[in-house]
Amino acid sequence: MISVLLLASLAAIVTFVCLKDERSLCFASIIWSSLVGVVALMVAWPALVGDGVISTQLFNVDAFAALLIILVGFVQWTATLVSSSYLREELHEKIITFKQARLYHIMLQLFVLSMMLVLTADAIGVMWIALEATTLATTMLVAFYTREGSLEAAWKYIVLCSVGISLGLLGVLLVSYAAMQAGLGVESDALSFTVLRDSARFFPPSIIRWAFVFIFIGYGTKVGLVPMHTWLPDAHGRTPSPISGMLSGVLLSVALFAILRFKSLTDIALGSSTWTNQLFLIFGAASFILPAAFMIVQKNYKRLLAYSSIEHMGFMVFCIGLGAPGMLAAVVHLIGHALIKSMLFFGTGNMLLRWKSTKFENVGPLTTALPYTGGLFVFGVMALLAIPPSPLFLSEYLGFTAAFATHPWLAFAMLLGGTVIFAGMIKNVMPMVYGKREDSVKAPPERFNLSHVAMCLHLVLVVSLGVFFLTANGQAHLTRIVTSVL
Repeated sequence: MISVLLLASLAAIVTFVCLKDERSLCFASIIWSSLVGVVALMVAWPALVGDGVISTQLFNVDAFAALLIILVGFVQWTATLVSSSYLREELHEKIITFKQARLYHIMLQLFVLSMMLVLTADAIGVMWIALEATTLATTMLVAFYTREGSLEAAWKYIVLCSVGISLGLLGVLLVSYAAMQAGLGVESDALSFTVLRDSARFFPPSIIRWAFVFIFIGYGTKVGLVPMHTWLPDAHGRTPSPISGMLSGVLLSVALFAILRFKSLTDIALGSSTWTNQLFLIFGAASFILPAAFMIVQKNYKRLLAYSSIEHMGFMVFCIGLGAPGMLAAVVHLIGHALIKSMLFFGTGNMLLRWKSTKFENVGPLTTALPYTGGLFVFGVMALLAIPPSPLFLSEYLGFTAAFATHPWLAFAMLLGGTVIFAGMIKNVMPMVYGKREDSVKAPPERFNLSHVAMCLHLVLVVSLGVFFLTANGQAHLTRIVTSVL
């Protein structure tokens, strides 16, 4: 079934290459993305709710990987729904051509295929290749409009992420070298995550430390950790909004998944998680606090959401550094952030089509000009700010509770940063939603479309999961996922 999942994305790419008209492209994209989503659920569900890990010679899927496979499968499906509406409007306005729309869907499915391979591959070398493939696929999407700003953002994105992934390759090679020093003489065994995990306690500590430093910095560039984060606001600001939703919602989490794979190996080799936890605490706190200064003065709503992604990933990394109690908070936060942030980026697509601007001063009021988008966007912002029943309320409560118990001064600094972030979101978003502008009545009234369907689905899931995680059954499932990570 894992092979079927990967082949489905590959078959979708081949199909899009052969299509010659807009209607068939739109229809095929929805059909293929739905198929990928269904197969992803079929692949991951047994590992997520069952008793064991799906493990073969080529693939390895535990509960945490299964969770991310389902999230990627769902977000790529809703992003395709939004893309159908979004691209149709841009084709109608002659902003893009049919060839560009076809390239968009090809790169989107290549992006999905690469992420699925990262999550399922047992070989750490294949994981590295797949993570680099996500960069190559999304670079084409960042440069999609071929304007000066888009091309500049794409170059910045590919240079920084490729440098980071090259550092990650050094880490992968050092892990393989440490494995061979521990007695794994066959190179294929030294690249298998399953074999490495069983033998990690024999790795030389000095080598594995350096390996993890390279991997943490290299893959951390893809996560958007400070100070390797500078590509993220530019890329999100120039990328088509549905792709921004996928970048923020799932790609950053997939890169974090790759780091956690190597963290488990390093912790086993060192006999303790103390050393790696310190790295996570330092970089997580910095990535949470620094974006606050940029969010409070931000003038671009897509860049505001991009800086928000940095701080949310920082919070997850910080929570992971707190150990088992924080890991539970990180998993809940990952789920909530993936659904909420992608939903908000979907909404920005409607705003951009309406006002042709990403500046706050040129947009609004959403409540009258785009009532469907505006209403859903407000609920999404409230969920992002951890207003109950958002899952982020539970994750932030658990995370800060654990942080104040072990690192009170650091937790206090993060709480101050969180207050500034809250103020920045309210300061910038509320005037856009409720402010008055003379041109608000000139455009025709907004019609309910596929992007609103996708946003509604995300919002329903967010509220449902926020309630479910408070139940005993929800806590049991979360504990299983956390156990697979640790």
